Amino acid sequence: MNNIMRERLLWLTMTISLSLGLDQTTKRIAEQNLGDQTYSFFFDTIRLLFIKNSGAFLGLGSDYGPTVKLWLFFILPGVFLFGAIIFTLVEKNLSLLARVMISLMVSGGIGNLIDRIFLSGQVTDFINIGIGPLRTGIFNIADVAIMIGAIGLVIIQQKKVPEPENVPLA
Repeated sequence: MNNIMRERLLWLTMTISLSLGLDQTTKRIAEQNLGDQTYSFFFDTIRLLFIKNSGAFLGLGSDYGPTVKLWLFFILPGVFLFGAIIFTLVEKNLSLLARVMISLMVSGGIGNLIDRIFLSGQVTDFINIGIGPLRTGIFNIADVAIMIGAIGLVIIQQKKVPEPENVPLA
């Protein structure tokens, strides 16, 4: 293995390990300590409440049959995560920041997949933010990692796109 591949593997491993560790630790703390209670902080901007989500984002797909859930929540995400890891390691034109953003998305996917494997197809969610009636769904740190990675990649791509030159049309 050459030095470039070692460095890529190191960044991938560090990012995934830190993010995954934070995700799994906070989920276990939520399971152990939140119970049926809802805790509110910062004038009800942040709420902590424990739920098990058998669907995807906002519970979508929770009523699907077992075969569909197997494909949508286990097999396809597993294939995607494996592909993203390989892509992050071998793609030559990715910046370090782009590799970290993809690694964050991978770590979030792995965190939720771990829950699904060990919690009978469910994911631990416990964070809700908002102001008054304007609130997010209930989510976890893995979801935050996925969103940071996705938004970060979009920002990186926007900065790479050169501005078109001002050329008169006629």
